[in-house]
Amino acid sequence: MLFVYGIAPSEIVLTGSVVVEFPPLSGRPVGGVIPVDCKVSVLTLATSALGDSTLWPWKPADRGYVITCRNAPFSLLKNHLRQIRHLQDASGCNQIWPWFDPRYLKLALKALKGHQLEKLFGPIESFAFATASGLELMQLRAGALHVSQVSS
Repeated sequence: MLFVYGIAPSEIVLTGSVVVEFPPLSGRPVGGVIPVDCKVSVLTLATSALGDSTLWPWKPADRGYVITCRNAPFSLLKNHLRQIRHLQDASGCNQIWPWFDPRYLKLALKALKGHQLEKLFGPIESFAFATASGLELMQLRAGALHVSQVSS
């Protein structure tokens, strides 16, 4: 069975079935224009939301993204999302990063390779991001990132 979830900052979620909210890690905003620490909602979405960003319950659509999982318990996904809230820097220290912001997540997905990319995907089958012409779908195939465009 395919499960579709939306991830967006809680402040821009207008409606929807919130299954979990991640509180800020430090309890205070950090960063400039794009905060690296804010409350983030994970919502259950209809399968049709995977192909149509107008069904995403946050506005603007490009401030969040959609993930899909197949036959994975939600507790596994929740623990995975909790883990990816941090990235390790070159010295091995955990750093908070704006994992909920599609711009930064797309950069990470495109920059990571091999084991690091597999770790970022974890139980996630695909990431979907809103674009001007529809959706950009990113999947892990044979250890490499596969990117496709979906028209809405």
